[in-house]
Amino acid sequence: MLSVPRLGLTWEPEHPEALDGWIAWGRIAAVPFAFLEVGIERGNYPPGDERLAWALAAVFAAGALLFIRFPRLRAAGLAFDWAVVSAWVILYSFEAGTPVRQLLLLPVVEAALRYGLRGGLLMPVLSLPALVFFEWRQAVRLDLHPFDAGHIVGPVGIGLLAGVIVGALVERLRLGSPPGSAGKR
Repeated sequence: MLSVPRLGLTWEPEHPEALDGWIAWGRIAAVPFAFLEVGIERGNYPPGDERLAWALAAVFAAGALLFIRFPRLRAAGLAFDWAVVSAWVILYSFEAGTPVRQLLLLPVVEAALRYGLRGGLLMPVLSLPALVFFEWRQAVRLDLHPFDAGHIVGPVGIGLLAGVIVGALVERLRLGSPPGSAGKR
């Protein structure tokens, strides 16, 4: 069993409270990286976007503190993570070649860990608005390239694959059958 006693963290898949703690502390660990990213990009933002970036980082930090205090607010935490990551993807769509869209995999994994296969299938679909806006902003508003639906379908497909893999593994763990034991008796 993996544990970090000082933080009150243990890993027991049958206990959702353990997962709540890990996700809450993961958010806290991500906060400095959010502020670092905003600071590194300082001066590169389109007009008005830098102020939004600082505000979004502050909202993320406040939410991380809230959910470290109340980690059992599972659905609210997942909705918060989805909203912040989607906003981050939309905000940073001004950068050509940015890998920011990959952040959308984090709520997919969280949803699959919390809700199994259903969460892993639903969350990539919920990422569609952020991906469409990202592609629109790069193609139409910034005129970086023509609008390409493949730039939307590809990330959704990858999210679905990741969600199915993680969700299926979580469901197998919950049922008590170890990975790799399918069909073995």
